[in-house]
Amino acid sequence: MEFRQLQYFLMLCNELHFSEAAFKLGITQPTLSQQIRVLEDEIGVPLFDRIGKKTVKTEAGEILEHHARQIVQQLENAKTAIADLTRLHASHLRIAVLPSDLDYRLTSLLIDFHNQFPQTKVQVFPSIDIVNQVLNIEVDLGVGLSMPAMPADQRLTRIPFYTETYSLYVHADHPLAGCESVSADDLRTIPFVMYPKGFYGRDLIDRWGSENGLTVETIMETGSATSLLQLVHAGIGATIQPSRLIESFQSLKIRAIEIKDSPIREMVIMYRNDKYMSVAAKAFIHKLETSFRTFR
Repeated sequence: MEFRQLQYFLMLCNELHFSEAAFKLGITQPTLSQQIRVLEDEIGVPLFDRIGKKTVKTEAGEILEHHARQIVQQLENAKTAIADLTRLHASHLRIAVLPSDLDYRLTSLLIDFHNQFPQTKVQVFPSIDIVNQVLNIEVDLGVGLSMPAMPADQRLTRIPFYTETYSLYVHADHPLAGCESVSADDLRTIPFVMYPKGFYGRDLIDRWGSENGLTVETIMETGSATSLLQLVHAGIGATIQPSRLIESFQSLKIRAIEIKDSPIREMVIMYRNDKYMSVAAKAFIHKLETSFRTFR
């Protein structure tokens, strides 16, 4: 069994379509089919059932996929560990983060990290599916929210590193702008501009609203913290966002008002237990933990 065959096999497991898998591998479909047949002949059982144009994994295929992914991951771990030793940490760090206010807090951290690890290529991906991206090894680290409904997975390590409250953000001329604090009852008739449903922050607010008898009615939804606060500035509606976000938008005529019994969010770093943690990855985690302490 060749490692290349396992790579072909895993791509077909992902695509479950010979022509699509062959295209992504950069080979012809007959070549892929021939390599899968060789693999099946060596193992002695079919790995896929071909039903017309549909391709499905057999039970043997499911078993081999589980072990093949571990083999591929162990090889990647070895390569990364050796790179740490021989190339002065010239690694590749992929990080999935919430597509929200984190942008405003990560920039200075990324600059400091680059100064410490100038040879490490860093890619930051905004995502609303961070857990699955980490589990599928599409990224090395995930930075997101701890959600009560988040299923436990023994493969995943979660490190809480920051907890904060939410505030109501309104235009300076809004009727509530002069209030020191507001309650859920005060928000019942307010039109909101919010993230779409499915975003971690929106789901957290909706759950908090449900617990307090409040339905968050939106007049406009976007996936960007910048656009939401610009909409507040334009008087379109109010929004509920992390309290410290106001520090990045002091120039706008916006007020952040304390919410009594506010929603609380706990931010966590996530990574797979079985994935090698490079020196650069460990340093990024440490830098994230220490830099967010300054926000407390």
